[in-house]
Amino acid sequence: MATKSKAGGGDARERVAKMRAAEKRAERVRWIITFAVVIVVVGALGGGAFWAINRDKAAQEEKHNKANQARVEAGPPWALPDDPIKRAEELGLDVKLGMEGDAKHIHAHLSLFVNGEQQQVPANLGIDAAGNIAELHTHDTRGVLHVESYSPDKVFNLQQVFDLWEIPLSKTGIGQFKTDATHTLKLYVDGKEVQDAAQDITLESHREIAVVYGTAEQNKNVTVPATFAFEDGE
Repeated sequence: MATKSKAGGGDARERVAKMRAAEKRAERVRWIITFAVVIVVVGALGGGAFWAINRDKAAQEEKHNKANQARVEAGPPWALPDDPIKRAEELGLDVKLGMEGDAKHIHAHLSLFVNGEQQQVPANLGIDAAGNIAELHTHDTRGVLHVESYSPDKVFNLQQVFDLWEIPLSKTGIGQFKTDATHTLKLYVDGKEVQDAAQDITLESHREIAVVYGTAEQNKNVTVPATFAFEDGE
């Protein structure tokens, strides 16, 4: 009888051990399922948030592009872009509050003629109301281009001016105006026509740069300047 009791006790312990092992396996399965559900939910929420952010960003970009297109088509004269500092940062230009970089401090001048008429270069290009200033900017409507950089070896060019202004400029046109059999776009440096692309025309101290678009008849009214009367200290 004692032998049977011991055998019975051993069977009971074995059954208990198996039950506990089964419970542990079931517990692990429950944890795995719970963890998987959490991952799926978090992923769905995160993916939804990411999608929503991208959707909002795309909507903002579309709104900006439409507004900018309307601004371009309303000119010339062409007004400032809605956020010149944001554009400056996108172009890789340094921006500081009250920018006074003196490692490279020069002034060039831009004359712009469209369809036989001289157009105004806007004041405060590259400047916002808070006083943030890009290292390439204007202060008034004379067309004086200010370069105030902390980098002495940095090179600035005509294309950057129009990119900052968000006015399209290429060999095929300016703004909403395109070149064709009768309309040309010509670039001048110190009164002489050049064949360089805008990005190859660098801003140098007291350099006079002219951009002229129009027909031959319209351009008869244009006198391309060779120099500009900078103010004292410029």
